[in-house]
Amino acid sequence: MKTILIINGEKYWPDYFAGYHVVQKRIQTVECVIKDSALYFIDVDGACKPDVIFWRLGAVNPEARHRSILELIDYSGIPCVNSASTLLMGYDRLSMLNRLKKLGLPVIDFNVATGTNQLRNLEMNFPFVVKVGNHHGGYGKSLVTNEEQWEELKDLLFIHNDYVTTEQFIDYQYDIRYLAVNDKVWAMKRKGKYWKANSLTREYQLIKPEEEWIEKVKQLKEDIRADIVAIDVLQTKDGERLILEYNDIPGLSGFPEAAKIELSEMVKNKLK
Repeated sequence: MKTILIINGEKYWPDYFAGYHVVQKRIQTVECVIKDSALYFIDVDGACKPDVIFWRLGAVNPEARHRSILELIDYSGIPCVNSASTLLMGYDRLSMLNRLKKLGLPVIDFNVATGTNQLRNLEMNFPFVVKVGNHHGGYGKSLVTNEEQWEELKDLLFIHNDYVTTEQFIDYQYDIRYLAVNDKVWAMKRKGKYWKANSLTREYQLIKPEEEWIEKVKQLKEDIRADIVAIDVLQTKDGERLILEYNDIPGLSGFPEAAKIELSEMVKNKLK
């Protein structure tokens, strides 16, 4: 029986893989070993030698060891959804934004400094958004509306040994997530509770995907060779649309059941 290893992820996924040996482990407690060219994942529940890996790590603070594990998956040649090389490509916010920009997709312009000793050079017209490092899920981000807030935030940022970006605040109406799985695309209009567009979602509505944006998300998907990818698009009050980021491990909450089925079939197809 073939073994499917699910890294983190929602608890419902084993239900989609009847007839397979399904193991679910958490990245926070697992160790990897390559021995005699075979890759093993080991934790307190024992060792797993997977035939395919379903990577559903989600919005956590990425650590260097996570990247090391992806490198070992890539080295081992074990199929993974998304592939380890695709996940490594989007592992860092800067590499993710670089990829969008090189494709000519409409991303938000930003300033960046590799260290906090250059914060004085990152100031913009208020209001602007400050993002530190590679955090996800709304973490590591602050909205600065005046000089006093900026001075206080700079004091806090000095304790971080990471890069910092600033970008003009977009007074958005809503954001739209375009989700592509295999050759299928769905769209969801969302509104966050506060200023962070894709955090603490309080309203969402499935909408018909627009052909222009179907082409854009498929262009990205093909370029990074992804099985699944999502782009988050801000709709401004004057009708302009800008891509906030792409996500190669997007959550599926609120999307049709067909999206989960399509993704699970892609995992199973890797075994063929």
